[in-house]
Amino acid sequence: MKQAEFITIDRCPLCSSSIATEHGISRPNLYSEKLAELLHQDERQLLLDHANWRCSDCGLIYKRRWFPSSLIRELFRSAVSMHPKGWDVVLDRFSSAGFERALQIWAKPLDPQQDAEVRRGERELLSILDSITDPMGFEPAAVVRAVEKRDVETLLALAPAITDSIGQPAMFKRFTGFRSLTLWEYLQTRTGGFRAYAEIGCPLWGLLTLASESGCRATYLQRDEPNYWGPGCMSGGVHCLDRLLADGTIASAQWSDSGVQPVIGLFQYLDHLTAPGRFLQQLFSKADSAAIIIDGIDAPVAIQHVTGWTDATFTFVARTFGRRLHDDFDAIRPSGNRLFLLTPES
Repeated sequence: MKQAEFITIDRCPLCSSSIATEHGISRPNLYSEKLAELLHQDERQLLLDHANWRCSDCGLIYKRRWFPSSLIRELFRSAVSMHPKGWDVVLDRFSSAGFERALQIWAKPLDPQQDAEVRRGERELLSILDSITDPMGFEPAAVVRAVEKRDVETLLALAPAITDSIGQPAMFKRFTGFRSLTLWEYLQTRTGGFRAYAEIGCPLWGLLTLASESGCRATYLQRDEPNYWGPGCMSGGVHCLDRLLADGTIASAQWSDSGVQPVIGLFQYLDHLTAPGRFLQQLFSKADSAAIIIDGIDAPVAIQHVTGWTDATFTFVARTFGRRLHDDFDAIRPSGNRLFLLTPES
């Protein structure tokens, strides 16, 4: 790829303040690995070059050095064209067979030609371990250490106990997504009830199918965003949106053409946007209430996320847009996610 022209963000993309303090370096992940490959750059140096900063006024965390849209589109259209977490909700990867596949990939002898595969196996193993709710015959923290240290012998010895512990995955994590009756009832209660619901972001892991089954008018809102998955997000030749819309009970509409909705959900989406202030203005012109889920709020902001959102930031958003903030949905917190519901003030 030709030399990229990076973008400098010298003001907070939410409140426009120029005052910020450095807020840490992103951890290595699939996206830093792929970005380093696309740029022919050392991965560690790439992470250092794209440090996170925190706005001193509104608390938003953002990257002052960002990637050009052409590179981001290549990342999400080609290098990681399939949204792993979205498809993991509907494909049978949290299973004994899924664990065995990941174990075989990870346990391969180290070979520079297969390093990316081994790292993929490691990520899949750690995701499965993180979603086990009732571990029997092993200590999860010890297994995580074994994976991180490539202690193949220990993990192979514990594999039978791990597979026996794979039942229903933990709620609000990788293999369940956000389809939750508890969450649905919370939104109904806090908003005073609604009969129509819309969502933007990943088609596969939200509340749209539950909304449809509950008799609500359910609508998926399509919005083109470079820093998100698009046409290549397919499995078995089926696009994620086509899978959602297959039974005909859920409608779709273009973001620009959609009317006002009682509630719009956006789950792990807001931190992908380069102009969140402008987006929120549009959102609150289209939604009476907005249900926003953010992950990893206490962790360094991932390399593929332009922004990170804090309690202080959502307090600022509520005040700026005249909304009441609800952040007491405690059932989601053990997963590392947070729900911020913004409803009309009265």
